[in-house]
Amino acid sequence: MRTIFLTSSLLLGLSLSAQNVDFVDANFYIDESAMVRAVNAQASNLTDLTFHIVSPNQPGAPYPAVASQTMFLQYTSVKTAAPDDQRQITVDVVGGDFPSGVSMSLTAQSAGTGSIGSGNEVELNNNTTSGTLVSAIGSAYSGTGAGQGIPITYALNFATEALDASTAGMVSLQFTLSNN
Repeated sequence: MRTIFLTSSLLLGLSLSAQNVDFVDANFYIDESAMVRAVNAQASNLTDLTFHIVSPNQPGAPYPAVASQTMFLQYTSVKTAAPDDQRQITVDVVGGDFPSGVSMSLTAQSAGTGSIGSGNEVELNNNTTSGTLVSAIGSAYSGTGAGQGIPITYALNFATEALDASTAGMVSLQFTLSNN
């Protein structure tokens, strides 16, 4: 009986020591990303929008409203850990002055795939030169094709009696995707 017990213990010991185990660590690196570009409805790079405030056809009438225009902000955002886990897209006037009596509303509608945040409206003029268009963006992307991205609708606001043609000119806007 003793011989059987010793033989089975020896066999069990040999089968355990016959195994060979190795380990490999898989390291994952993820680039943090915050990229944005302005495009038109066909997804071509956009550099200019033109607003022409035209005189009325009849004496005594006010200047007619100017049609709104829409552009798109295409973006890619991959966040990191708190406190940098939320992003925003801001707009800043970085050059020029608004014509006398003119302000511009920019309205953003959130779009994309992932944590796309919330769109806002920003009213820009010579006194207010910046604002947050989209807040609470996490890891998300908009797509790169025609009609993809965050639609930004521009609308001009003015009253005829406040206009001054000598103040016409250009205003440069900068869009920034950054951590809150």
